[in-house]
Amino acid sequence: MLLLVTLALAAPDDDVARAAATRQVLDDGIDAFTGLAPESDARAVWQLGGCEDASDWVKDLLSATCARDVTSRRPSWELRPTASVDVGNLSPTNVSGDEAPGWFGPRVGARGVVYAGPMVLRAAPSVGLDVAPGVTPTVRVPELWMGYDSGKGWFGVGQQDRWMGPGEHGSLLLSDNAVAPWMLNGGLDGHFPGWARHLGRFRVEMGVGVLAEPRTDVPLPGLLLMDFRWLPVPELEIGVNRLSIFGGEGRPAVDFSQLLLPTEPHVSDDPDKLLADQDELATVNIKVNAPLHRWLGGPFGHLSGWWEYGGEDMIVRKLGDVPYPALAGVANLYGGELSMGPVVATGEYARLMDDAFRWYVGHRVYHEGFTQDGQVMGHFGGPDSETASGQLSVWGKGWRARGWGDWTRRVGVIDTANGKVYTLQNEERRYRGGLGLDLDVHGLWLSGGYTYGQTENANFTDRRDTVEHRFVLALASGPALRSAPR
Repeated sequence: MLLLVTLALAAPDDDVARAAATRQVLDDGIDAFTGLAPESDARAVWQLGGCEDASDWVKDLLSATCARDVTSRRPSWELRPTASVDVGNLSPTNVSGDEAPGWFGPRVGARGVVYAGPMVLRAAPSVGLDVAPGVTPTVRVPELWMGYDSGKGWFGVGQQDRWMGPGEHGSLLLSDNAVAPWMLNGGLDGHFPGWARHLGRFRVEMGVGVLAEPRTDVPLPGLLLMDFRWLPVPELEIGVNRLSIFGGEGRPAVDFSQLLLPTEPHVSDDPDKLLADQDELATVNIKVNAPLHRWLGGPFGHLSGWWEYGGEDMIVRKLGDVPYPALAGVANLYGGELSMGPVVATGEYARLMDDAFRWYVGHRVYHEGFTQDGQVMGHFGGPDSETASGQLSVWGKGWRARGWGDWTRRVGVIDTANGKVYTLQNEERRYRGGLGLDLDVHGLWLSGGYTYGQTENANFTDRRDTVEHRFVLALASGPALRSAPR
């Protein structure tokens, strides 16, 4: 998809404000984490005073964040209207669960934020129609979060898109491909005091919530989030992440110690599925960045590379007589990016296939696994998939042009038994590509794009080939209404 439906609520490669902030962080080697929640890159620029050096159009896109004063109790607010219309039959990915199923789909919304010292309220409601051929009204609030955020620490409750991991086009653990879960979350971001400052920057976040969308396995299961990150130097970022599904209606409560460190998953000794159980995802990731602009100046930007390694579901191993949890099904994501002058080139590859374990779905209790409303919460490729993508962006003063494409291969797994995997005869292959333009017109950010898609053996059916299109025009960020002039 080549559209910004609401500012800061799209994948990193779609969100022009976040992409601009990320470029500044990486080009200048700023001591800040990238990825994670959608606002993290913008907040990193704000924390480190980068807004003063940003261009006028970047300052305008990040105006509320740049102007924020956590020491002042005087309330300030900003509201930006958004609108879009799309025509076509191609369903986009990484759009907060909005499949846009109709041939014609107008949307009208807004993104607002209210600050009062460290207190924050963010909301992004939208209403629209899906016409295909009947008319279905839609009301969505992909972001509604309120709480305390001082920059170094935060605590709050609500629903907000997240992007955990270094990937630009997809994330193994948690992305904005599906509807965001409701969560109570809190964390810290900063350095230890005194001499320990030399150990680098740390980030810790934990959250607990509920998957509230309708499910056919266990209604209203709980969701546990753990995120630990370390930046020993600005050029190196290391992360460890975890998601866990537990409990739910009709299921026994999980022991708290098992929730934190599951050493007794009931797989072989609970055939009636009466005991408490959990479904697990975890990843380890690393991102290396060479801030060429800081080192060499001139037209140089940055050169970065990343790797994310993940496991699905939980098994127990022993070190002597001591049991310890270990993750099973393996997945990998690799990527790299080069920024030079106005051009940014990005490439990424992900493989989510394993001989015995299904990624995201198929758990013995939580069959729908890590999905919301039928859509995967992690990588858009979904279970038993292989994906490659590339993007080329060209930046100008107040505009960005992009071309991109991706290829997805999906295998239809029927069952796994006795060490063998039984699959459908036909594999599905999908090819997509598109062009898009983001343009600042007197303070209004307009977006337009076209996406072409072709699928071979759709839904694993032999010779069922489809061709899809989608045209998009949008007011990605309208004129800001503010409590006071900047």
